[in-house]
Amino acid sequence: MDRDLTQARTIARIKARAFVTAAAAIVVCAQLSCGGGSSSNSGGGGGGAPQKTFTTIDAPNAGTASEQGTFIEDINAAGDAAGFYTDSSGAYHGFIRSSAGELTIIDVPAAGSGAPGLGTTISSIDSAGDTVGYYNPQQGSSQSFLRTSDGTITTFDPPNYTGSIAAAINDNGTIAGGILQTNSNALGYVRAANGTFAVFNPTGLPTLLRTVMPTQINASGATAGYYVDPLGTEHGFLLAANGNVTILDAPGAGTSSGEGTELADINASATIVGGVEVGVINGVATTHSLMRTADGTWTVFDPPQADGVSSFAFGINDSGAIVGTYRGTDLVRHAYLLEPDGTFVSFDEPQADQGPLTDMYVGTEPRRINASGAVAGYYSDVNRVRHGFLWQ
Repeated sequence: MDRDLTQARTIARIKARAFVTAAAAIVVCAQLSCGGGSSSNSGGGGGGAPQKTFTTIDAPNAGTASEQGTFIEDINAAGDAAGFYTDSSGAYHGFIRSSAGELTIIDVPAAGSGAPGLGTTISSIDSAGDTVGYYNPQQGSSQSFLRTSDGTITTFDPPNYTGSIAAAINDNGTIAGGILQTNSNALGYVRAANGTFAVFNPTGLPTLLRTVMPTQINASGATAGYYVDPLGTEHGFLLAANGNVTILDAPGAGTSSGEGTELADINASATIVGGVEVGVINGVATTHSLMRTADGTWTVFDPPQADGVSSFAFGINDSGAIVGTYRGTDLVRHAYLLEPDGTFVSFDEPQADQGPLTDMYVGTEPRRINASGAVAGYYSDVNRVRHGFLWQ
């Protein structure tokens, strides 16, 4: 799948990404008013929405070489954003940027430093300002951590396991993440606010999975994510609060290595978004955005500006607004907002590289949208340096 590998941290990247063209005949554009709503190709909102503005966020000490810079991964209801940056050595540092503009650097004390692949990464922030992520004390190892809003850091792995990534936290303090083991027997975990763990294999079978990665957990404790089977195919899953798992393969999903279904976010209504890759079309790995509602209805779609080339949905808020990326015939990665009324809005951070796509790193990538409609993510400039942004 077409992903931002972020310095080859493929397995460690929590919110995975893809670009697919689901040629499946069951693409249900009618549900999204595809072509029925107005569309825009600017930084302004569509459908009469108030004009939004961009704010660029660069962590102080962020590296300025290719593939270095500042990455925003999440935003909470208050407008506090969280993510990580890479310094000039390629090491990682977490940060929180408050809605008032104050930026706090987070380094787990046990994290390594001074070399690529070492350091601290924040992946999720809740409404109280608590954050979770993972740190790398040395090359090839990672461990989960929780940092509460008062600055207390707790590091952990599920009992009897070594090596994990905390991917998401909800407002009840429940954390979801993945377990990485050297024998490729990947598992998922859920950690309750009282510190108790539940470890799971989405298939319920003794299959050695390559990856199990929850990507978001909602207020009710429902967790969406994906896993990679022994052949390299990706499958979505929904873990209910009671521990029941449903495997979710989107219509038209490819079955070869690197293809399949990847789920990225879930809202309070248990509507899930992500992407489905069907295979290589005209030499390009092609993906469509997807949405699955709580009643099991799938919708596979692209923004009209994509011209059917490729897209991926990264985030959905509780009002049903969706943000994602697409590539049209210019092969540049653009951002889109799908408003609840079915209106698509295309937008690009003004400083994002708009040149021809010679690799997978140019353009604008939104990661999450909060209840107020504020969008957080990052973009790549003409030198492939990353910069965080807020669009609100």
